[in-house]
Amino acid sequence: MAFGPDWGVKDWDDEAITSIIQSEIDRSWRVRGIGDFAVGLRRDTSIASTANTAESHGPKVLDMGEEQRLEQTEWVGYVGVRDATTTSMLGGETHHPTSRPWVQMIELRYGYNPDVWGKGYGMEAARAIIWWCEEHIKAQRFIAETQTNNLGSGKILRKCGFTEILEKDEVIWGVKGEQEWELWAGKSCLELSPTILTIKE
Repeated sequence: MAFGPDWGVKDWDDEAITSIIQSEIDRSWRVRGIGDFAVGLRRDTSIASTANTAESHGPKVLDMGEEQRLEQTEWVGYVGVRDATTTSMLGGETHHPTSRPWVQMIELRYGYNPDVWGKGYGMEAARAIIWWCEEHIKAQRFIAETQTNNLGSGKILRKCGFTEILEKDEVIWGVKGEQEWELWAGKSCLELSPTILTIKE
């Protein structure tokens, strides 16, 4: 969740991860229609885009067809969004109550296998989900939280257009040793359109 090496790599069994996934479905997908997406690597880089015209806006959509099926994909992490006013904390709300509407409290979160850190996948996936949220739920603002010493995650957020939230302006979680970030919709660097892959079964 953008917390870097201090957070550690979790090794959960199927029962534990099924419970976590079900909780996210119940608290995010069923409530707001948002949640986590798996991030996998595309093997064939020669596939032509189906939406790479000069007039197209948003991400390029590549149709993988039969080139790569789900079971052949190398899964390297996840990227997700959730309503930070109701689902971000275990107690069901943020540490600091907010009067903002939930579309201004969309939390961006992600986690990747350390083997793929520094290869640009985090930024690509973050930009894709930001675009998706702006298009599908009319998100107005995104927020995120990183450890202050996690320079890699800070770099991803900055490249996506995020800026640091100053404590005098707003406190969302207020966790010591962590930096809070925000990005207002339409201010991200999405002119470098992300690529969203669709895999047919």
